[in-house]
Amino acid sequence: MPLGPDTPLSSKLAVLLSRKRQRDGRTPSTRALAAETAATPGGKPVMTHQVVNDLLNGVKSDPKTTQLVGLARAFGVPVAYLLPGYNGLTSLSVYEEHQDAREALRLIHDLGETGAAELLEAAREIRLRHGRSDLNVPEVPEPLPPVAEPPRPGRRRRLSFTEAAERAVSDLEGN
Repeated sequence: MPLGPDTPLSSKLAVLLSRKRQRDGRTPSTRALAAETAATPGGKPVMTHQVVNDLLNGVKSDPKTTQLVGLARAFGVPVAYLLPGYNGLTSLSVYEEHQDAREALRLIHDLGETGAAELLEAAREIRLRHGRSDLNVPEVPEPLPPVAEPPRPGRRRRLSFTEAAERAVSDLEGN
């Protein structure tokens, strides 16, 4: 889903929430997300689960800076992605995670458009050398395919009279 220049925070959070699945295939609760906003594991969260819920649902759209930092921590993304106008999660992640990428951008700073065009051409050649011919790298990396949710515990389906009789016979015979 390409995100436009004026993508609301709630839409960005929805994308991030769909990418953040737990081991059982479910998305985390707002309480779990709020707990992950803490600066240290087990520390005090920077926001309540209600504030997280309000941000996810678009009721609230202008969190404090500390809350943005906490949300970025909880979702494992650069803080800049949560700001208006910054939709390239892929490029922001590369910029934040790789010192060499920052150095490359610093080096072309005063070279203008020709320097940027040369860097872009070199990056395309490098991708081709590495067998990555698809030049359309998404702004937001595709999430892993969702894991099927396991059936939730609850009442068993009511059996028909015939099914109940067959089950009783099977239980008596030890099958």
